[in-house]
Amino acid sequence: MDSRKDGMRGRFTVLLAGMLLLLLQCLVAPAPSVKAAALEFTDSLKASLEKTAEAAGGTTKTRLLKQYNDLAALDKQLKAQDAKINSQRLSNEARLVEVRKQISNLDADKIRKLDSQAKTARSKLQPLLNLHSTLNKQASAVKSRKDKSLYKSLKQQADAMKPAIELARLHIRNREAELKAAKSEKTRRTKEIRTVLSQIDAVKVKIKAERSAVSSKNKSMATEWKNFKTALKNKDAGRASDTLNRATKLSNQVLTHKQNMYKLETQISEIIAKAAAKINSK
Repeated sequence: MDSRKDGMRGRFTVLLAGMLLLLLQCLVAPAPSVKAAALEFTDSLKASLEKTAEAAGGTTKTRLLKQYNDLAALDKQLKAQDAKINSQRLSNEARLVEVRKQISNLDADKIRKLDSQAKTARSKLQPLLNLHSTLNKQASAVKSRKDKSLYKSLKQQADAMKPAIELARLHIRNREAELKAAKSEKTRRTKEIRTVLSQIDAVKVKIKAERSAVSSKNKSMATEWKNFKTALKNKDAGRASDTLNRATKLSNQVLTHKQNMYKLETQISEIIAKAAAKINSK
């Protein structure tokens, strides 16, 4: 008994560990990111810059300090752009989930109602149809036995029911035709709306290209930043200025890419809105 309990405890421990590991992976899984290169504008770095600028003096000092401040301001712009992009992306994702749910429920109430009406019509009128069928079968059976009197009676009853039978069949056909038409209309509208949403795929390809360009330039910017800090350590004002100049050019390029990304996310928002409008249109 004890060994069995120990075995169960062991399996439970392994299962719990596996679940915790899975949870941890979910928590740390990286989301699509457009973050800026890690440029750290610290007080110690600013002090080192000021020493190098002071040692250089003159126009070099002025230029170096201005380049640094301009890049710091540009870095703030990049971070603000990141926030805009991520906010729009999250909004798009939430709205897309909502719209897809609406597509799944498209005309659901109408179809349920028509389905219920068709089933009710069939259920109420089927006994009448069955009776008519039974009378005809009985008449055929009696006819084969050459019982003319009973055959005539059964045949008259069956024939008398014909108008009601035709009306019953017509009623059932109409209800089923309405249900079929509603389902076909839902299929048509669903396809039309999903065709609109499929335009998002092409926009996402463009976003991916912009994100790739940002990533590439961020790597170059990180290298320039490293070289800048080395130049400050060596009090090399000329090299520090050159690296800041290249870093600024790269940052402006990244800003353009991120502005493009935001415009593309806005395009996705517009596509989703267009699809939502089609859902609400009748």
